[in-house]
Amino acid sequence: MAAIPGNIAGRIRRGTAGRRRGHRAGLVLVSASMLALAACGGSADGKGGTSDTSSAVVAEAKAAVAKYREGTDRALPTSAPKPEAGKNVWLISCTQAGEGCATPAAGAKEAAAVIGWDLTIVDGKGRPDVFANGVRSAIADKADGLILDVIDCVAAKSALQDAKKAGIKIFAFYAFDCNDPILKSKDKPLFDAQLSFGDDMSYIDYFEKKQARSVADYVIAKTNGKAKIIEFTEDDILVAQHLNKGFEDRIKECAGCEIVKKVPFNLDDFVTGKLGGKADAALTQNPDANVLYSPYDSALTVGIAQAVAASGRNDDILVTGNEGLSPNIGFVRGNKGQDFIAGVPSRWAGWAAIDSMNRLLQGKPQVDQGMGFQTIDAEGPFPKQTTFYDGNIDKNGMPKQDYVANFKKIWDAS
Repeated sequence: MAAIPGNIAGRIRRGTAGRRRGHRAGLVLVSASMLALAACGGSADGKGGTSDTSSAVVAEAKAAVAKYREGTDRALPTSAPKPEAGKNVWLISCTQAGEGCATPAAGAKEAAAVIGWDLTIVDGKGRPDVFANGVRSAIADKADGLILDVIDCVAAKSALQDAKKAGIKIFAFYAFDCNDPILKSKDKPLFDAQLSFGDDMSYIDYFEKKQARSVADYVIAKTNGKAKIIEFTEDDILVAQHLNKGFEDRIKECAGCEIVKKVPFNLDDFVTGKLGGKADAALTQNPDANVLYSPYDSALTVGIAQAVAASGRNDDILVTGNEGLSPNIGFVRGNKGQDFIAGVPSRWAGWAAIDSMNRLLQGKPQVDQGMGFQTIDAEGPFPKQTTFYDGNIDKNGMPKQDYVANFKKIWDAS
């Protein structure tokens, strides 16, 4: 085998030829000894994977990326029990300062008004004590139902136990119950229902094996299976932990991929503006990294994306997120420290929460709300009717389904 220079600069083209976004993936370091080993069917990365295995995973990931560009939303609900006007429902938002929590809350407010419900929104301010106080205020107000907007059961466990004793129905979205397997506890579940992704898809599997896996597939595909990843991890929100787990599980299947640095953070870092400094340090300490993973978009908006843009490596680092919030759509569109979004619908989640609570209050089973995700990158598509992502859109940025009209129809409230 002919000798190969010690370092080969392999910039991996992403998207249409000629786009400056095509520079992502940074430097791929390949040595003659590694290539020789791979050719013999051995490990090319010291992790036991083979070149054949890696090629198969890359091909699979590229096929997944093509599929996810079209979006994974499913059919909307076709019927619902007629809502009973006058219900007293409370919604506790994780923080109204964050679009990822405030937009679903606003959607729920709109939907509640359509069916004549009194919806009280509590700003949780990202603090468990405020979450608990909000729940206890709902109890004092003799609420019929309680909606948790990105608030895990363990974050307000005692108050939720009191709400349960008071007979208040508890519904949650983008949140996990007190018996979640990550907690490894024997606590009983307190939620009466969670957002449904269909009978054949558990709540946990959706986040780990669908949404998070789609991000990992994008990383694998765009680096041709040579990802060196800085992974931001959070241990005080369960949805972030499930997303990180799903991402890591898929990355492990890529023989040439490696997580070179894990950067732990928490809500306090988020609120106090420490994420930019953490990102700057990780980028400095890991010059070979070509991917930066964040479990959700909001973390990117409060310092991480800005640190990448200012680092001088904006075109060498593939930065991924989840959600599709207004600032992040702008980051991706403008090449400002973020390149990819696994878009999940924000306002739609609020409307779906009201539909789900209606079913819960009337003793009816939950149904698949049809919500999926969609790949958004420099090639688009970008939403035109909203500043944020809110459901699958076509190549022109127009919604493929009108969930608001559908809810009004099945509620007989048009």
